[in-house]
Amino acid sequence: MYDGAVRDRSELEALRTRVANQAASLAETVNDGFDEFHMGAGDYVVELSVPEGPSTGGGTQARQNIRLVPRRKGYAMVIAGTVDPVTSTCELRTFEHVAMLHELRFKQPLEISGEEYDQFLRKADVVLNLARVKAVRVPPPPELVAEQRARRRLNVPMLVVFFFVMLLAAIVVYRVALTLKH
Repeated sequence: MYDGAVRDRSELEALRTRVANQAASLAETVNDGFDEFHMGAGDYVVELSVPEGPSTGGGTQARQNIRLVPRRKGYAMVIAGTVDPVTSTCELRTFEHVAMLHELRFKQPLEISGEEYDQFLRKADVVLNLARVKAVRVPPPPELVAEQRARRRLNVPMLVVFFFVMLLAAIVVYRVALTLKH
C-alpha cells in the first residue's frame, strides 16, 4: 500500500513539473514570436507570463496571462488575454473589452489605437497557431458594458446644480458690470 502511495505521489509531482515546464516553454515561444513588436504611446511589448514556482498543481494553476507591458513610465500594464497550456486554448480580449477595463480601472482612455490592437490580435493568432494553441476572442461581458454606460450617463441633479450656479454667476457679473459702468 505504501509503495503505491509513494509511486502515485511521484507521478503527480512529475505531472506538475511537466505542466510547469510546458507552460514555461510556451511562454518562451510566444514571447519570441512577439520579439520587436511594440505598440501604443506606452511602447507596449507583449509578454506571456510564466507560472511561478516549479509546479502548477497538476495544471490547476497553469493559466498564463498575455500582458501588454509598457516600456515607458506612467503607463499601466494591460491584460490582453489568458492561455491555458493544459487545454492549449487562449482567450484574447477584444479591443473594446480591454479599452473598457482600462478606462474603468484607471479613469483614462487606453493609449493604444484600435488599429494597433487589431495588428496585435492578428499577430497573436499567428504566434499562438504556431504554438498549437487555439485562440478565441472574448468581447466585454454584459455587466461591464452596463457599468461603462452607467458611468457615461449624465448626472442630471449635478447638471441642474451646475446650470443654476452658472446662472447666478452670470447675474453677479452683470450687476458688477452695471455698477462699474455708472
